[in-house]
Amino acid sequence: MTVFKYAMRRGFNPVSVIANFFVPFSLLVFAQGLFDTNDLSGMNAWGFLLVALTIMVGMFYMAKSIQNDKINGVLVRILTGPITMRSYLIQNFFAAMIPAAILCLILGFTGFILHGWYFDFALALSLIYIMLSASSIGLSFAWSCLFKSKEASAAMFTMLISLISFVGGFMIPLSMLPDVLYYGGALFPAHWASRGINNLLIYGVDFDYWLSILAMFLFTVAFLLFGGKRRLI
Repeated sequence: MTVFKYAMRRGFNPVSVIANFFVPFSLLVFAQGLFDTNDLSGMNAWGFLLVALTIMVGMFYMAKSIQNDKINGVLVRILTGPITMRSYLIQNFFAAMIPAAILCLILGFTGFILHGWYFDFALALSLIYIMLSASSIGLSFAWSCLFKSKEASAAMFTMLISLISFVGGFMIPLSMLPDVLYYGGALFPAHWASRGINNLLIYGVDFDYWLSILAMFLFTVAFLLFGGKRRLI
């Protein structure tokens, strides 16, 4: 079995399935008032941001197999064969990214059918979710470099997600954050996902939307470069 197939099979664990599939689709189907693009007042953005939060958490756990390989010593054995670190990392990335991209497109299509979203809006929102997924997978790889214990990783990850959710605009609107937290939050992909979603809802696909997409792409590249070092071993 190739690294790609092995990583994809292990990526569908209970936490990732619940966060990536069950929660987002349940929200779209049963909490329709949170996704009304005809009313941009009040708490309208919360539904879209909540979906983004579940995707971010789910992608971390979908890509967690790389940490398990490191802790269990499997990674060392894999790299003694004909597989390079770059190949191993790329295969793990796409094993998580391909299902994520399909999921995000299905979410956009579901909103298009159930909530009457314009096609270009659904596609633009799907792209934000796809880039957030990519940066979250990259963050998971980089996070795997920092810990040798699953317990320590899980405990610190809970704190990290809480911090990212707060300064990234998932819990409190970015416009309500003090300047120091607003600009500090820009160091995380979640900030740019929130910013992209808010701009898409109010202004459509504008310069700030594409800036958010670019920022998440750059975060993905930076995380993958960091996670691809030999320090994974």
